[in-house]
Amino acid sequence: MTAPRTESSFVHRGLRVIHQRNDSPLTGVAVAVRAGARFDRERPGLAHLAEHMLFQGTRSLDQVSLNRRAAELGGEHNADTGYEDIALTFEVFNEDLDDALGLLAEQFYHTQVDDRSLRKERRVVLEEIRGRQDDPADRTYQRAWSRLFGGSLGHAVCGTIASVKDIDAADVRGFLRRHFVHSNTVLAIVGGAGLESVRRLVARHFRDGAPGRRQQPPPARVNPSAEQRLRNGTGNQSFVSIVMAVPARPRPLLATGVALDVVGADPDSRLFQEVRERLGLSYEVSASLEWGPDWAAVSVTASASRSQAQRLQRTVTETLTAAAESGFGADELDRARKKIRYRHALLAESRLERALALAESTLLGFPHPDIAAQMLQDLESAEIESQWRRVCAAPRVTAVLV
Repeated sequence: MTAPRTESSFVHRGLRVIHQRNDSPLTGVAVAVRAGARFDRERPGLAHLAEHMLFQGTRSLDQVSLNRRAAELGGEHNADTGYEDIALTFEVFNEDLDDALGLLAEQFYHTQVDDRSLRKERRVVLEEIRGRQDDPADRTYQRAWSRLFGGSLGHAVCGTIASVKDIDAADVRGFLRRHFVHSNTVLAIVGGAGLESVRRLVARHFRDGAPGRRQQPPPARVNPSAEQRLRNGTGNQSFVSIVMAVPARPRPLLATGVALDVVGADPDSRLFQEVRERLGLSYEVSASLEWGPDWAAVSVTASASRSQAQRLQRTVTETLTAAAESGFGADELDRARKKIRYRHALLAESRLERALALAESTLLGFPHPDIAAQMLQDLESAEIESQWRRVCAAPRVTAVLV
């Protein structure tokens, strides 16, 4: 049985704080900053490189001391960059929450970016980019994504080799100074600490920053449908990636998620059954839903032997379209709802993942997890089917690597 939870929120000097109390020896903390890759502007990869620099030293801790301090607390200390935000996370024992918040605040306010450490970390990021370029599935997906989305979403989160080489220390310092401000940030704390203790610790550690100005993202755009063909040199496989635009409102997004569980890449789903089990075309089939406040996309990727590229593309496209034409069976929707309920139950049991979900949903204006779960249960079959038809009729880009 899920432990009882109490949730509250408050604002400290412009910083939005979400607190959820449950009976646990651990506390998960997430700091979500509206500073994702769509804010890179003329420097693709800037947000991602700034995230890396959060772990390279602060005003009072060098790189080794910072990471040793996190290890002393015994917790899981990490960060991630998406198109919309940079999320800094930490999970520790309840008794270490004071020190954990102190370390996160040190990174938030006082990250230092000097030329030497930036050169070193830039080399690390360049190796990450080269690794992605060597992955044919990722390369195919990124080509489809960048062709469908333009403007602030039209580049990979990690940028390109050329753009990252062009970023200097002043660029990163300016980015952190503009975006890492209270009004641009949500702090979520989930675990055994009580509300009054959380209020006291937040006031102690997050006292240095002024509210600042909330950043508005540069616009994104959706381009017309298209097909992209790439060459794979001497590779033995072909890859197909389809990216389709989706309305970004919460209810259509939730309906799309249910439909994708029916159509997509789980072993009981239609695409998996058709591509892998009936035809034996592919070992890898994947399907995902990504979103922001003003954009969303369904992505489907599969691979096959070089000689089966056209057949694979035709099979994937026809399976997606057939679902829009025939609708969904009651048994399919029941299984999809059960899988979604299971994922929400897992989320409820994970303090760190729940803190991250609360922080990002508050930051981006999406319903909190429990509200979203109830909305999912209220969706009618006809609404889910209608939404999938809209997805299949929306702009899309198909990329084929042969």
